[in-house]
Amino acid sequence: MKKFLNWLKSSKSDFVLFVILLVLANIAGHSAFLRFDLTGPKSYSLSKASKSLVKNLEEPLSIRIFFDDKLPAPYSSVAQYVKDILVEYKGAGNKNLSVIEMDMSKPENSDLARELGLSQIQIQEVKNNEVGFKQGYMGIALTYGDNIEVLNPITSTDGLEYKLTSKISKMISMSNTLAGLKGGDKIKLTLYYSDAFEKLGINGSDQIEGIVKKSYESVNKKNMDRLDFVVSRPASAEVDDLAQKYGIQKISYRDQSGNVKAAALGLVLELGEKFYALPLEIQNSFFGYMFTGLDDLDNSITEGLQSLLSNVTEIGYITGHNELDHTAENYSANFDRLISGMYELVDLDLNKDNIPAGMNSIIINGPQYDYTEEELYKIDQFLMRGGNVMFFIDGMVEDGTAQYTGGQQYVANESNLDRLLEKYGVKREKNIVMDKNGYEYQNNQVGKQILYWAPVLQKDHLAKKNPITNNLGYVVMYQNSALDVSAAQADSDLKTTVLVTSSDESWKMDQNIILNPVMLAPPAELKSENLLVLVEGKFKSAFDQAVISKQLDEEGNEIELPEGDLDTSKHVSASIMPGKIFVSGSSYLTTRQLIDEGGSTPVSMLLMNVVDYMNGNAELCTMRTKSLSVNTLTVKSSAAANFWKYFNEYGLVVILALVGLLVLRLRSKRRAAINRKYNPDDTRTITK
Repeated sequence: MKKFLNWLKSSKSDFVLFVILLVLANIAGHSAFLRFDLTGPKSYSLSKASKSLVKNLEEPLSIRIFFDDKLPAPYSSVAQYVKDILVEYKGAGNKNLSVIEMDMSKPENSDLARELGLSQIQIQEVKNNEVGFKQGYMGIALTYGDNIEVLNPITSTDGLEYKLTSKISKMISMSNTLAGLKGGDKIKLTLYYSDAFEKLGINGSDQIEGIVKKSYESVNKKNMDRLDFVVSRPASAEVDDLAQKYGIQKISYRDQSGNVKAAALGLVLELGEKFYALPLEIQNSFFGYMFTGLDDLDNSITEGLQSLLSNVTEIGYITGHNELDHTAENYSANFDRLISGMYELVDLDLNKDNIPAGMNSIIINGPQYDYTEEELYKIDQFLMRGGNVMFFIDGMVEDGTAQYTGGQQYVANESNLDRLLEKYGVKREKNIVMDKNGYEYQNNQVGKQILYWAPVLQKDHLAKKNPITNNLGYVVMYQNSALDVSAAQADSDLKTTVLVTSSDESWKMDQNIILNPVMLAPPAELKSENLLVLVEGKFKSAFDQAVISKQLDEEGNEIELPEGDLDTSKHVSASIMPGKIFVSGSSYLTTRQLIDEGGSTPVSMLLMNVVDYMNGNAELCTMRTKSLSVNTLTVKSSAAANFWKYFNEYGLVVILALVGLLVLRLRSKRRAAINRKYNPDDTRTITK
């Protein structure tokens, strides 16, 4: 022992002790490591919602990464990001989570990728000054229980954490729901397919049943055999009722006798009173009539199952005042689809309906007619009881009169909703905000034109500390009116956030408006305006007392209540629970002019963030916009953009080289000064 202690104290043990220290440090680092995410939107860190989800997994969840090696830029950075973020998932998850990186150089892994439903994508590659193309896998597969889902292809990092966490959450929800079905209960998949189609000679009509049955068998196998497949051949007299109930396609035709008949085509998932109609229909094309919706039918059925079984949050959509139709393609159908993964818009006519007790939020989108006193009161009391209201109200609307210039005349959109808004501290102006920083497009006749009424607003015009906007690089607005929130800002019970403002080169127009760039000229006085605002807290009611609902008899006459009856009203004069209102000076934000079907535009992300925030899901806002590509240059000219491009490519290298030379020069001078001071007689130093 004495010899061993002496050996430890001597220099002979240093190397061995150093090796032991390295081994112990690696063992400790394997189980407890520390990483710092210095990116602005925390792109490489998980949100609390994602951590909580994988930390509480009750069943095994396997995530397999299928990315080819040596992918060209920018796909190589996407692959690295996917691997890095999944390391975070693995670190936050419990023992039920496994993350496996598949070696795609092995043929068996390529075969497995195809079996799981992943497909190769064509990738452009520049090599030896030549442009070529290669096929590669860029996707991940998730397995939870018997359910398999894929994210494919992953060609961008935008919103990856949101997509991944949402997918995992839906898989868990669907698996739990399927497992919870009673022994005999099954989800019915019904193909409504009239006999007439086989007689009408439509291409592929004899294959429909076989294609659907094959997809059913594949999906049923992955979902605990909880589906039943039924083929229904409805008669002509049954078609109208089916089309009205399920929203499936009705096709009219004439039989051999010249009589008008009806046929039905649709694919419906049904469980109890809930149903989901899949996109299957007949369309007319250049090659004649054909069936659509059969491509990738496995995924369509799976997505339909998720929508049918998920616990979506219902949002009231107020109707009856010429609001935008959220089911019409020309209006707000894209907005409906945008939020349909987690939310369901439920039409409410406040003349007939009350706002359901369990509903958290309502949307008022593009109204042009006044509300009754009772309707206003229902909205007001909903907010007083802690509800949340999203207002999309235009300041100016078309009066339908086309001008000789080809434009439309605009008039003020008067609405008695202003009575509520102004009580809550928001004054809506009747104008359209123009901005020099408008969307630019190339006109074939007059060249470049600026749409002043469609401002492109960069990050410095978005709220920096609110999760709705803090990770967005820019947004495009459209025909917004200005909003005055000075009253709300002065109320100590309210927290007011201006989410989006126009630039300092803006002005307002409230008359003689014709949206033609040639006929618009900026005035001398320009200033920024509020376009989107959020007000939170405890509000004061716009009503001093309850509005008593009229009671009508069977003939529609008002019933006079006898005197002395008890007053049973539940009027709330001030908020008993904090509520939220979101106000946009434009309803165009919810239309297809700004929202694409895929939900990839900045306005799409902003609106999804608004809906999430208003429904208590603020964590999803930062998760959705967490990416590496949302930030954009704020320069206005192509010359400036080229300058910064070449500066980043070459300027930084030159600066780094100059700094290196400067440091080298300073070190040489310092070394010479030390030598002169402490060794002046050194003959190796040559001096002039």
